[in-house]
Parts: sequence; structure tokens; C-alpha cells
Amino acid sequence: MHTDGSEFFDFYSCNNCESVFLGNPVSPERLGAYYTDYYLPYRGSQAWGKFASFVEADDKRLNTNRVKTVLPYLPKDKKSTVLDIGCGKPDFLASLHTLPHIESLGVDFVAANWDSPQYSNLNLMACDWKVAAIDTKFDVITAWHYLEHDYELDKTVERFYDLLLPGGHVIIEVPMFQGILQKFQKKNWQGWHSPRHISLFSFKSWNILFPTEKWKIVSHKKYGTLSAFTLWWLGSQQKKGIDWSSSMEPHFWPLVFWKVVLSPIFIWEKMLPFGIQTIILQKK
Repeated sequence: MHTDGSEFFDFYSCNNCESVFLGNPVSPERLGAYYTDYYLPYRGSQAWGKFASFVEADDKRLNTNRVKTVLPYLPKDKKSTVLDIGCGKPDFLASLHTLPHIESLGVDFVAANWDSPQYSNLNLMACDWKVAAIDTKFDVITAWHYLEHDYELDKTVERFYDLLLPGGHVIIEVPMFQGILQKFQKKNWQGWHSPRHISLFSFKSWNILFPTEKWKIVSHKKYGTLSAFTLWWLGSQQKKGIDWSSSMEPHFWPLVFWKVVLSPIFIWEKMLPFGIQTIILQKK
């Protein structure tokens, strides 16, 4: 059981795939109440006031790493196409857009600060991407911390398959509940993120979700582009009862302090399963 304020949410484990699912999700129509203007990922660096430039630099490193993750799976002999689902604040696509010969599309249910000048040249759609009229076929589809929010995983996997070119790849990054942080932080682990997260995936769930007759697992990494420290810090603030709608300025130097102090631990995040995983699949 996990609580979010005055509400309680129950998670259940599947005996077959060992994944964990939210047993009492809110209706999709109610989700807007949990994705307000105060939702920290939507607020972005401006939530940090005078320290915004430091956060922007960290975001730039994150999205540079995501571009590096994608590039090996793009064809070198022709223009490449990339679809980013759940693109949110589309900084990843803005980084990708600086490279030549790549056409990209970002989709999300909400236009999160898309009117910013830095996104003016991006191709973005606020829609239900599963049913939207998307005529392009893609070399790569990326889902950075999207799949755990998805209410219709079977339809999502089918749509992946339909929108990919033959031999195309899906790159997925999600929380990993079979990790050290969940065992240590327990109910305050940010992977729960109730009720926004519907599914938390086990190590063995991917061959079940992505049928082997249609998909090949190319890589399964027990780390991601998102720092495991970030996941830990969010959980530590949750435990303290932080007001996420307030300015993040007073929290900046404590964050830096803990990042330095805990760096000898989190330097091992590519060796130890802290709480994030990346799965790369190829369409057969």
C-alpha cells in the first residue's frame, strides 16, 4: 500500500510476470488533478529560481545522454525518423533537433510549456497518440518514463509495432522496483508516484509484454539516463512532506550537499540495480 496525501493506493504483484500494478487507479478523466501547473517536471528549471541555470545545465546533460542512447539505432545512410511519446517538456527533442538528417515528432496529452521559443521549430502534437492520425513510420520510438503511466499497455505495444519501420527500435526507460532504492526507501520511493504510475515492471516482464515472435530484446540495462540519485532525492523530500508547489530555491544547496556526500555510493549506479532500467527492443 502507498499513500499520496489523504488517499491510499494499493499495488499488487503478478505471480506470472512479477510486475507490480496499481489496483485502484483513478479514472483517466481525473488525472488532470494530479498533473497541475505545480507538477515539478512541468515547472522545469524555473521552479529553482536563481539556481535555474544550474538545473538547466543538469537537464542538458540528461538530454545529451538520451541523444547518445538513441544515435546507435538510427540509420546512417538516410534521413532518420524519431517519435518521442509522453514528451512532456520536450527538451530531449530540442537536443535531437540540433543534429542534421533527423526528423522527429513529440506527442503528449498536455502541451507543457510548448509555446517557449526554444521549441518553436519542433513538431509536437497534444493528443492521444494511440489513435491520432500519424502517417510517418519511425526508425526509433522513445518512451522516457512514460510506460509506467500507461493505462493500456497492450494497445501501446501494438501501436509501437504499427508505427515502426521494419527493424526499428523502441527505447524505454522506467523505474525498477526490484532495486536497492525501493527496498531502502519503501513507501517513500518515488517509483510508486501514486496514482500517476500504473505499472512497475519486473526484470522478466518484458518478454511477456513484447511477444518474442514480434520483438527481440537488444539490450536490458539496470540503469538509465535519469540519475539514480535524483530518484533517491525525490523520495527523501517526499518523506519530509515537501510542498512541491513552493519554490525549490531553499532546497538547492541541501541537494548539492547530499549529491556530494552520496557520490561514492551512486558512482556505482551502472553496476548496481538502484532503481531505473532501460530496455531496447527491435521489431522483427
